[in-house]
Amino acid sequence: MAASAPARTGAPPARRVPVRHRLRATLATVLLVLGCLLAPPALTAGWARAELTDTARYTATTAPLSRDPAVQRNMVTAITDGVMRRVDLSTLVDAVPPAERPAVRERFTRGIREFVATQIRGVVTSRSFPALWSRVNGTTHASLVSALAAPGGRSVVLDLEPVVDRARDRLVHTVPAGARLIQRVHVSGTTLVLLRSDQVAEAHGTYTAVRTLGRLLPVAAVLSLAAGLLLAPRRRQALIGTGLGCAAGGALLLAAFAAARGYALDALPPGVSDAAGSAVYDTLTASARLGGWALLATGLTAGFAAVLPGVLARRVRARRAVRGR
Repeated sequence: MAASAPARTGAPPARRVPVRHRLRATLATVLLVLGCLLAPPALTAGWARAELTDTARYTATTAPLSRDPAVQRNMVTAITDGVMRRVDLSTLVDAVPPAERPAVRERFTRGIREFVATQIRGVVTSRSFPALWSRVNGTTHASLVSALAAPGGRSVVLDLEPVVDRARDRLVHTVPAGARLIQRVHVSGTTLVLLRSDQVAEAHGTYTAVRTLGRLLPVAAVLSLAAGLLLAPRRRQALIGTGLGCAAGGALLLAAFAAARGYALDALPPGVSDAAGSAVYDTLTASARLGGWALLATGLTAGFAAVLPGVLARRVRARRAVRGR
């Protein structure tokens, strides 16, 4: 009877250790799962916040589009259409008899359109166009940020007047008759409405949410993963599970952007070609997709690095056992 007393006194501490161990493991698991779940939206929110609020970054991101052939073709067509809607041929057509005016108007319209398209194409494909493109995009993005930051903001437009002005200057300097043509045919600038005032008002809440989540979610994801790994009683198993979870999150993020690409192309305005829309989408989402690949690669690397020591240790023990025989 006396010998059994020490066993009873030593039993309670043995029970408390597993309870603390289980609580610690449970908390670590919750944090790691939460971190893995937060990683994809954190990357997306961080990317959206950077592209939506940082004009300098957006301008740098869209700079390569100035050299994309599909975007150039689409821009030539869009600007030419915009200019032609504002071409006033009255001074030319009124000088001919009324019966001849429809045919004269059609002939002049076709000829002027080809002429305008040639000048616009010359500007868009010139060496100086990337700087002009960056200036136009920077101004537009700054206007977008200003409109979204204040509720009930104004419409956001893409002002292509600088491109038209550059084409007008090119026309005057390269074609002697260009100056006379400009004097006789009135051509105003062209703008493309990106967001109407009501759409800006509707997007204000989304803009505010993106700014907030773009800051909080990345911090929450990193802290959850770091705390979970520090609390995990079995670090190697935790690292393997975390690596697989992050890899799965990266794969899901890439799949989501691939699916969103199809939806974005289906929603393109009639005046934007699929080739130009694809180039714009791929350029704007390049950093987000790179983050998805990085998350996938980091997760697989971490999981492999955690598994490798155990595999090597088992092989060493197996070789020692064979030699011992």
